[in-house]
Amino acid sequence: MTKKALSIASAAALLLGFLAVAQPASASTLISVTCTGTNVINYSPGLTNTPQTVTISGQDTAVACVDLARPLTQLSFVAPFSGTLTTSCTALLAGGTGTQTFHWNTGETSNWNWTLRFSNTVNGQLLAIADGPITSGLYAGAQVRQVITETTGDQTACFTPEGMTQNGGPSNWVITNLL
Repeated sequence: MTKKALSIASAAALLLGFLAVAQPASASTLISVTCTGTNVINYSPGLTNTPQTVTISGQDTAVACVDLARPLTQLSFVAPFSGTLTTSCTALLAGGTGTQTFHWNTGETSNWNWTLRFSNTVNGQLLAIADGPITSGLYAGAQVRQVITETTGDQTACFTPEGMTQNGGPSNWVITNLL
């Protein structure tokens, strides 16, 4: 065997050995998961430029997640949500708190408590960040940071009596015990 072939074989054996000893996450194990997907929010009644109490419902959908402890496992989740808040088109995602359950494609769940920490409109897109701990289930004890970009929605509907009834866009999540 050539030196190059031995070097490649050694690297592959080392990687396989690392994967073989990977353990389920515990308090002392690094948790590092990243997900990409979408966020859709429905408003009833539709949002106008005047603050009002509305019922929200929707779903976060992560279509691609990478867990460094399980790099060969394809992960995804759906996370429906609902609630009420007082808001308007001029104060979308202005802040708040809530709970949500990630329903993983593996049959596991993660329950997290979130606090919307930041929102700002940049180039017509609303950017928001929600943070909070996973309180039970898969990755319990880790922290979640969700970055939400609301890019869709008919903003001109804010000037009509019916208002804007839906908004959505891309979303990203980082789950780690290092935040």
